[in-house]
Amino acid sequence: MATGKEENWQIKKRADVCAGTGIPFGDGEEIMTRLLLADGEYIREDYSLACWEEQNPDHGLSAWKSIYHAPTPPEEIVKKESAESLLRKMIAKEDADDINAIYILAVMLERKKILVEKAVQTRDDQTKVRVYEDKKSGDTFLVIDPELKLTEIESVQEEVVGLLGGRAPKTETVHQFEKLARMLVEKHTKRLFPRKTVGGEEGVTQKLAASFLAMLAGKNYEHYAVSDKILTRYETHEQYGALVESYRELIDILPQEVRFQGLEKPELAKLIGELAAKDPAELDLAEVRAAFASDDPRITEVREKVMSAIRSATRYADQP
Repeated sequence: MATGKEENWQIKKRADVCAGTGIPFGDGEEIMTRLLLADGEYIREDYSLACWEEQNPDHGLSAWKSIYHAPTPPEEIVKKESAESLLRKMIAKEDADDINAIYILAVMLERKKILVEKAVQTRDDQTKVRVYEDKKSGDTFLVIDPELKLTEIESVQEEVVGLLGGRAPKTETVHQFEKLARMLVEKHTKRLFPRKTVGGEEGVTQKLAASFLAMLAGKNYEHYAVSDKILTRYETHEQYGALVESYRELIDILPQEVRFQGLEKPELAKLIGELAAKDPAELDLAEVRAAFASDDPRITEVREKVMSAIRSATRYADQP
């Protein structure tokens, strides 16, 4: 039976020196890699060809030859989100909800010849683990194969496209959610954008949170354009850049999360539609919070980030 460690997705870094001699590899040098399993944990070892031939070690679970490439200098690393950077983030999270997306991302990268499949391991519980190697960095990715059905692959691919910033089709639930967000923001405009603003760091934090909520309300909202400019102004700021990045990320992922929760949980989709159909004057924020109550860690995390922004945006405003 698989251990707890075996259940986790893992990335095994390629070594820069030979495991047998400790001598650094040269850029473009052919090396040998072997994958071992000890105490439920995967272990990767890299050897120079000369050392491999001399020591002739056991091949372990699997072994393969590859080319060592010297690490890319930090200034040359591209910051833009890519399929590979998203794959690394998801594996680092170790969230079981991401198992399908992780597999699809790995397959996408294999088709682009960025990853190369080196082996397939079958655990005692019959779970398949595909061993991929990054052709450039040499890192080894251990990816669980969920053995998706053809009917499941399309929806997972759409999810991945959305996470990569593509335009996955909006469902009716997303349209209703966006309408609901606009109704709430318009109803509380005076609290979000008071005439008398707060100064200093507190004022900047409040302004950024309010701008985030205004962006959720959509392009037809009166403060949308200026809010976009405010977020842009602070996105490279040493103190506030990370906060702006988190808001931009929420703006991108919220529709996707709502979309898939709506597809998976029709009762939530129905409730969002009912709330969006109400008269704005009758819409209660507590009622909206209750609609999104859930023990699902994924929903809870996103909801708390939004609630944190609401608290920051309205903390210093006069109560209605």
